[in-house]
Amino acid sequence: MVRLVVTLGTTPGGVYESFINLRLGRCIGCVGPVGVDEVYVVRSASVEFTWKLVKAIFTCCDTGDVVIKDLVAPMEDMEDPEDFRRFMDAVLSVVRGGDYVDFTGGRKAMSVAAALAAREVGAHLVTTVVPPEEYGRVNELIRRLRGVEGLVEEAARGNCGIKDLVCGLVSGGARTIVLM
Repeated sequence: MVRLVVTLGTTPGGVYESFINLRLGRCIGCVGPVGVDEVYVVRSASVEFTWKLVKAIFTCCDTGDVVIKDLVAPMEDMEDPEDFRRFMDAVLSVVRGGDYVDFTGGRKAMSVAAALAAREVGAHLVTTVVPPEEYGRVNELIRRLRGVEGLVEEAARGNCGIKDLVCGLVSGGARTIVLM
């Protein structure tokens, strides 16, 4: 079983793109498709709406058979070295050697903690780059979806009435890079 552990910030971009690009072998530095079976999303409590968007994307946008799990970090933000260590420990609680850790999302300190945790256990480091011209379009969709949070929650549970909006959050031009 291969896990993809991702850090999540205020936009869902990168989570699904990393998953699908790895699974299809559409990544720079990978040697073919990666059979990702589980996705762990490590985040702070403040990005709950973004987590709902991620769940809706994985439910409505043809992901195939994958388990997606949520791991809320034990702190809201990085305020001292102990927060850094606690975040790193949260990542270490789910990552194993041979897994993939995408450190694209979240605060820079969270990304560094995730990358260090990955190296500690021998996991692969991954980042996904979304083309800059996609950010405006995706941010506009996020703004629209904030106005229909109930529908986003329904989509996350499998009622994909807003599938076009939810799946529009996915950037077809995103590049996933396996660094190590």
